[in-house]
Amino acid sequence: MKTEPTTRPLRKLNRTRRWILLFSLWGACSGVLHAQDTDELAELRQMVEQMQLTYEDRIAKLENRVEELESQEEDLKAELAETRAMAEKPTVAVVAPSELPSDSGKATALVRQTEMASPLVLDEAQWEALLEEASLTRGLEFHGYFRSGYGISENGDVMEAFQAPGAQSKFRLGNETETYLETAFLYTFPELQLADGVEFMVGIRPAYVVENALSSAETTLTLREAYGSAKGVLAGQAGASFWAGQRFYDRFDVHMTDFYYLDMSGFGGGIEDLEVGPGKLSVAWLGGSIDSVNSNASEPSNSINAKNSLDIRLDEIEVPGGEGLLWLDLAHSKSRNFPNGENVRIEGGSGFAGGIGHRSDEILGGRNIAMVQYGVGAAANFRSTTEDFSFLGAPPAPADPLQVNLGDAWHFRFVDDLVIEPSPALSLQTTFVWDEFNDGLRSGNSRSSWQSFGIRPEWNLTDHFSIAFEAGMDNVSVLDLPSGQLYKFTIAPQIKSGRGFFDRPALRAFATYAIWSDDLTDFVAPRTNPDDNSGFSFGVQVESWW
Repeated sequence: MKTEPTTRPLRKLNRTRRWILLFSLWGACSGVLHAQDTDELAELRQMVEQMQLTYEDRIAKLENRVEELESQEEDLKAELAETRAMAEKPTVAVVAPSELPSDSGKATALVRQTEMASPLVLDEAQWEALLEEASLTRGLEFHGYFRSGYGISENGDVMEAFQAPGAQSKFRLGNETETYLETAFLYTFPELQLADGVEFMVGIRPAYVVENALSSAETTLTLREAYGSAKGVLAGQAGASFWAGQRFYDRFDVHMTDFYYLDMSGFGGGIEDLEVGPGKLSVAWLGGSIDSVNSNASEPSNSINAKNSLDIRLDEIEVPGGEGLLWLDLAHSKSRNFPNGENVRIEGGSGFAGGIGHRSDEILGGRNIAMVQYGVGAAANFRSTTEDFSFLGAPPAPADPLQVNLGDAWHFRFVDDLVIEPSPALSLQTTFVWDEFNDGLRSGNSRSSWQSFGIRPEWNLTDHFSIAFEAGMDNVSVLDLPSGQLYKFTIAPQIKSGRGFFDRPALRAFATYAIWSDDLTDFVAPRTNPDDNSGFSFGVQVESWW
């Protein structure tokens, strides 16, 4: 782009100003020579002064205009330099072959480019490949979780997790022996979004478990989720969605123990997030799960698909201090024999369970979740599955199977899960669980009692280096198993992606010490510490989710 120089108007302005001044002086002198008296001279002087003021005003306006032109010239020069710089880059814009003129001669992709850009031509096959790649990735999401590491005990054996017999979880930091990976693939079908807010989605989640303590590292493969959903199809309910298949269903867990205290995951279908009254309603029919691992994937599952459940939840209820949850489960289980080496006979029946939950997000930069649960009959275990009771051991005689009557089962549980981040230098999690359970066993003690308390503070030394310390206690009295306490302590230097408690990935080294009651000897760590009431292990681990 060419611009006119601004020096010419300035020179013309100077010449004009000189002529104006000369004319003014000539007029003034002429007036003096021809003035006949004082009044005429004064009038003439006033006329000259007025003319001078007029021309000075015009000169000022012209000078301002010159300054504007000079400023515009600088802007144009900068724009021209930027345009030339962009022209030197090989940038292109690809247009579909359908947008070509009809007389183009062949189906090629038109490339809009600057003068200095190299030409780029895509034929029909290349264009279709480009479109196919874009369509495959545009609606695809990839999520997952994994943990993996290695540790040894004080005697050099591969480490064993310290967990009290009958406790429904263990304190995790420096106390996990398996490699676990789950990968979730979601596809939202962008080409099927027929209206604003309408979304169709399918998802699968395969999982892989390797028990590092095994002499031969066998891999357990299981499919944890395979389901589809349709969102925004119900008039006036943009956030509601229908679903069917197998899925993790709105699970609640304590991270530091990996304890899933409400987990109705399984096969089924339903509708969720339906706006009703004070909250959001979700209703699901669930038929159990056939996963090869338990909820936290730390050990093989001992549950079976033997019952049907109707799960009803009203969530996001505004209550003092946060949000509330109301949960109701109606369940029915058939009578079954399970000749799996244990010969257990389960008398089925119906039952119900319910819970009240509260969440607060205004506590020292963190949140607190508390829940009270109670259930009877087939719904007493707060799961979509039925226990197969293989953990009870074989009966004295195969002809005399163990008898379980689900009609006698009942369950009470209270859980509190607190996470706070009061400063960039400190974050911590605490948990408390009180659990009382009667599983309906006809012979022996059918009552179980479990209390658990723990705390994990993390001190952030920098944005990426921190030190975590975890202390936990479990008190157990389960069926006919020995009763007692387990105390576990871990210190773990960490390298993390940030200062937040849940920031991941995290790479950590750890040292763990555990001590337990004498009555629990041979039950806490029977492989590495069979005759002891204490144990020590150390190692490394990585954990991440995305």
